[in-house]
Amino acid sequence: MSDHAASDPRSDLSGAGWLVMAAGAISIVAGLLAIAYPDITLKLLAIFGGINLIMMSVLSLIDAFSRHSDSGSKALSAVLGALSLIAGLLLLRRPGETLLALLLILGIWLVVSGAVQFFRSFDELEGRALRMLVALCEIVLGVVILSVPEPTLRTVAIIAGIGFVLRGATAVYAGWQLRRVGAALAAPTAPAT
Repeated sequence: MSDHAASDPRSDLSGAGWLVMAAGAISIVAGLLAIAYPDITLKLLAIFGGINLIMMSVLSLIDAFSRHSDSGSKALSAVLGALSLIAGLLLLRRPGETLLALLLILGIWLVVSGAVQFFRSFDELEGRALRMLVALCEIVLGVVILSVPEPTLRTVAIIAGIGFVLRGATAVYAGWQLRRVGAALAAPTAPAT
């Protein structure tokens, strides 16, 4: 019986829901810290951003290898996961580098992530408007970062924080929905009479 329970899709949904919610919560905390302390050093902001990008890359790579996605969605998730992992590792490896390098990494990630999420939002009708809004906000934030060559650290921290909070809120919502679906599937159904 334990072998059956281990492969139960309901428990998979519940576990995935908790993982997505945890990654979203970390993203929200990183974003709020960046907004609350805009004079934070580049090194600390890079560490928060690197951890957040690595967490998001794990989620994208899990999605890329899930059996519930179509091949186009899997490819987009794999690309986003790989780019997020590279960007996160670069931020952790060289946190003291120049602000321009951080801006380029963050701006490119926001534009690519927003574009991928925008196109992925067409896969499902439920939550499409919210996913499209978050994706468009990420694209706009990324373009702003890339188009302003010498913003202050305060501006970068606030823009990064907004992006992380938006992404985190979406992940928490998605995780909550996964848990809700898992609970609905686990609920006993009344026998037909």
